[in-house]
Amino acid sequence: MKGKLAIKITATLLSAAALFTAIPLKQSTAFSVCGLQQPEANFKTNSYLITICRGEATYQMIITFHDGTGYQRIPVEREGSLFRGSDGQHNYIVDSSRFVIGTDGEQPITEQVIESK
Repeated sequence: MKGKLAIKITATLLSAAALFTAIPLKQSTAFSVCGLQQPEANFKTNSYLITICRGEATYQMIITFHDGTGYQRIPVEREGSLFRGSDGQHNYIVDSSRFVIGTDGEQPITEQVIESK
C-alpha cells in the first residue's frame, strides 16, 4: 500500500512540474524607484544617488547609496531647479551642483553633484 501511494504522489508531483514548466512566464520589467512614472530628476554624488519622483501632493526625494543600500524617502518641494525637504531630523537640498544634508546646530554634509538629469 505504501509503495502504491508513493508512486501515485510521485506521478502527481511530476505532472504538476511538467505543467508549470510548460506555462510560458511573462518577462518581468524593472521600473525605477518612482514606480511606473518617469523620475522628475536624477542626481549623482560620490556617495549618493538621488531620484526625485512626483508624489500625490508633492515631490519625493529617494536617496540610496551607490550599492543600492540606505533607501530613504523624503517629501520635498520644488523651487525652480532646486529641491528642498525635511524628514524631521535632517534638512535636504539638492540641485545640479550640490547636495546638502543639514541638521540644526551641526555642520552640514555637502557633496558635489557629479551628474544630473
